[in-house]
Amino acid sequence: MCCCKRSDHELAQIIEEGRRIDAAKGAANAWAYLLAHSVDPHTILRVLSGAAVRREEGLRVG
Repeated sequence: MCCCKRSDHELAQIIEEGRRIDAAKGAANAWAYLLAHSVDPHTILRVLSGAAVRREEGLRVG
């Protein structure tokens, strides 16, 4: 695990790249990418399970 605090913007970029990798090369490759960038395994699971999409949809107004 990384000892320094990462900015939300940096984490968002890493997660978005992980989602692109998931779509192009599959969840196993995305998991490896995210883990290599010290993303918490619980977060990885949420992102790759589609929960992140449901969360974003829930935040939309209108």
